Amino acid sequence: MSSAQTKATAIASMLTTALGTPLDQDDPETVRIEETDAALRISAPVPPTLSEAVRLDVLAFLLGTGARFGHDVPHDGLSVIWAEIEKADPGGQAP
Repeated sequence: MSSAQTKATAIASMLTTALGTPLDQDDPETVRIEETDAALRISAPVPPTLSEAVRLDVLAFLLGTGARFGHDVPHDGLSVIWAEIEKADPGGQAP
């Protein structure tokens, strides 16, 4: 398993536990790992009842992963936290 995949799995596991949302690649309202040519993107819906303590724990964890991350809060939709892990380039080096 690649280092990027290992990190993505760790982030997905933490979000599953912290947010109480299962991992399911086919359901946009669960924790998901999506793969592009350059990165692995982990996304999860944020329950409106999430406590501030858990929210801060999630942010502290994400800060420690070295991943690019953010929180999308649309005006009339589901709030989603996400992280992206860059994959290694064809020469085997991380970008």
